[in-house]
Amino acid sequence: MKDARLQSVSRQQLESAVSAVASKLELTKWQKAETIDVVSQIAAQVDQLLKRELEVRHLVRVQGLVDHELAVGNRVFFESKLQHYLSDQSEASFGAIYIIQLYYQDKTQSGMQQVSQLKGCIDVLHGIAAGYADTVIARLSDTDLVLLVAGISPKDMEKLGDRMAVLLSRASCFAGCAEQDILHIGYAAYQREQTSYQILSEADMALKTAQLHGPNAAFGFVQNEDKPEVKGSVWWRSELNKALQEQRFVLGFQPVFSWHDQEILQHEVLVRLQSSDDVQVPAAVFLPMAYNCGLTSQIDQHVLIKAAKICAADVGNYNRCSVNISVQSLLEPQWWQWLEHSILSGQLEPKQLAIEISEHHLLKHYKQLRRGLLKLHKLGFTLIVDQVGLAIDNALYIDDLPLESVKLHPSVVRNIDQHLEQQLFVRGLIATFAGKSIRVLATGIELAAEWQVLQKLGIAGGQGFHFSKPLNQIITHNQLL
Repeated sequence: MKDARLQSVSRQQLESAVSAVASKLELTKWQKAETIDVVSQIAAQVDQLLKRELEVRHLVRVQGLVDHELAVGNRVFFESKLQHYLSDQSEASFGAIYIIQLYYQDKTQSGMQQVSQLKGCIDVLHGIAAGYADTVIARLSDTDLVLLVAGISPKDMEKLGDRMAVLLSRASCFAGCAEQDILHIGYAAYQREQTSYQILSEADMALKTAQLHGPNAAFGFVQNEDKPEVKGSVWWRSELNKALQEQRFVLGFQPVFSWHDQEILQHEVLVRLQSSDDVQVPAAVFLPMAYNCGLTSQIDQHVLIKAAKICAADVGNYNRCSVNISVQSLLEPQWWQWLEHSILSGQLEPKQLAIEISEHHLLKHYKQLRRGLLKLHKLGFTLIVDQVGLAIDNALYIDDLPLESVKLHPSVVRNIDQHLEQQLFVRGLIATFAGKSIRVLATGIELAAEWQVLQKLGIAGGQGFHFSKPLNQIITHNQLL
């Protein structure tokens, strides 16, 4: 009898709860329906609401930074990325930008035709960009596209300009054009510390010169002075192997601060190569060379072990380090064998380490990486996605991966106090990840004004020169004060 009363009470509670939810969702026929039918209606409506929320979050994320006709970044998006490459010490210190301007002699051509041709050019540019490590594609104006290629040498810069002119002018999107003069390309080299205005002005002057050179011409200004000496693959292979043997990879530690209590959440490990010429080479320069030489996994192993030893040296403090691991390592079976052996032998303590992977590479190789990242989490490593904001694709990985944090790319943070579009973009990102209890951290914070705006937007923490330059050791908050 008692069990029957309990079942009756439980059923009444269930029906009462279902009735309350159905009323809030304005399901008008729920009173006459069976409870299971009402639950099915509720589930269907909740599913619709979740889909609508996902669409809204995606819209907010890209609003203000995307050209919606072409589904690439707009001018604001591009200028923020260019400013990042001109100022960030972790990026290659030189590169080039190419302005591609479509030339419409036929003034009667419809807007739809023009958009179709621009989309065709973007498809070609994506194919070209796939051959380079760091690129940005955007729309500067109605008829102008732009491509940034970081770390390209002057010689290769000229070759790419000529190749691009040929490939674009022969693209299938121009098959029906009666005119031969379709487009022109102007390009300019850039170096760190130049202004974005100066670079864009030089590229624009080059574009005007290209127009004078004839149909489908490319022209550029190449500045050879003060460029780093270009080393060959044989030199790099020898240098990196010796650096591994002689342990010439220097670790720096940049603290990440919590917004709520101003405590240090963790330290990001930054790696530099102490070259045989006694020059410190940033990771953005030597890592592409290491990839070409097949040495990235060895360097990742070296950095993980070195960081683990430093973390273990001070067991009295919470001093977790985050280490950026290359996609190449995560896709190599031998690297996983090494990792498991290092954990079993006690060389690595997963709870002291967070693994970072860039969003760009995660989206590009997600199917191959998903299982490995889940395995890392099962082994005890914290997972972090960094450089978030360079891609404008929806972050579908948040539904699958047990992420602790994501880190904004510095170009999204730079001068955010002056740009409402960037503020809207970051607010959308925070809303996207908040639903999954994933905290959003900012990187590259240099100014108090940037940090103040980021706090108002709801950022969980940040790192950058505003707080501390990279240090040669792990520190506590009290040591920094």
